[in-house]
Amino acid sequence: MYELNCAGVIPGCERVIRAESPAEVIRRAVMQARQLGVDTITPSMMDQFRQATTEHRN
Repeated sequence: MYELNCAGVIPGCERVIRAESPAEVIRRAVMQARQLGVDTITPSMMDQFRQATTEHRN
């Protein structure tokens, strides 16, 4: 399981996004950012998503 605490990465976000793959976490983060009014996902923001995504083993 992978997760991203989007506070500090996406303005106004207080969620923890979880998914089975890093790619799905990032896809969900992009959707969340757009829902919160971020119109442009910059390469820098994508890098932040990747760096903040962590793996948690059960």
